Amino acid sequence: MYYKVMNLINTKSILSLLLLVSVAIAETPSHQLLTYPFSNRSASMGGSRAVDASGNLDIQGNPASASFVQSLQGQVGFVNHLVGIQGFAAAGVMPLERHRIAAELIYFDYGLFDRTDAVGTNQGTFGYHELAATLGYAFKFSEGIRLGGRVGRFTRVADTNTSGDFYYDLGGVYHNQEDSLTVGVYLASVALGESDEGFPTQLHIGTSKILSHLPLRLNLEGIYGFNEQVRFALGGEILIHPNFRIRLGMNSNRFNLQTGVTESDFIAGASGGFAIDWQGMLIESATQSFGAAGWISQISIAYRL
Repeated sequence: MYYKVMNLINTKSILSLLLLVSVAIAETPSHQLLTYPFSNRSASMGGSRAVDASGNLDIQGNPASASFVQSLQGQVGFVNHLVGIQGFAAAGVMPLERHRIAAELIYFDYGLFDRTDAVGTNQGTFGYHELAATLGYAFKFSEGIRLGGRVGRFTRVADTNTSGDFYYDLGGVYHNQEDSLTVGVYLASVALGESDEGFPTQLHIGTSKILSHLPLRLNLEGIYGFNEQVRFALGGEILIHPNFRIRLGMNSNRFNLQTGVTESDFIAGASGGFAIDWQGMLIESATQSFGAAGWISQISIAYRL
């Protein structure tokens, strides 16, 4: 189905789009939405998604992290991606004693493309979109261990052609409050049953710790991708004030020849952002560099009842 859809798109337009997007994200162009870090905390800290015990909703992160949310919480976000692509997200968590129910809705709009016939005559334009709707569950297994899972439906729409598949995520988090150590494991985007396309399955393993005598949290994460590629993400969170944090990150994208990004693009993979937590409202922003491909900015607002 995917290749039939792609045949509708003007060759010059789609090659330009996929070149920039593949440089930027280094994943299969048919599932960009599932590999992009919609969480601003993740995006600003190098793309690490396995570890989060902050008590705030982590969109498309480790599903076990929802167990740390203490009150009813909702969040909306916006991503200004490359070449005019825009992303939108909305999510919420409902606490039920030891259990947490989470839902997410994530959307990518790739813009308009030219439709041509066999001889190249323009037949008008059409849109290309990706959508993921998920339902998640997380719970406190023991004093230090949290577990969670998420089931989602990925849908692609190009002109009048629609295709989609179900997928699931699994995660676990170990958190030691006394020494501020957190370890997370997150298996993301596994096809639920048979699928016509290979899902971008990834295994994330990471750790996070607040350093002794310093207002600094460090995150380190390894990512094993569906294409047998290993990547790393390093992030830091400077705890300037209980209500204000600055985040910095770096990942190994610039060292990965499959992305098309060479070592000369020194800042490729660099990221940064901030978080303001004020009277139940959390405002987060992130900016990521993809070297010659450009910069991506995003923002989200969460509210706790």
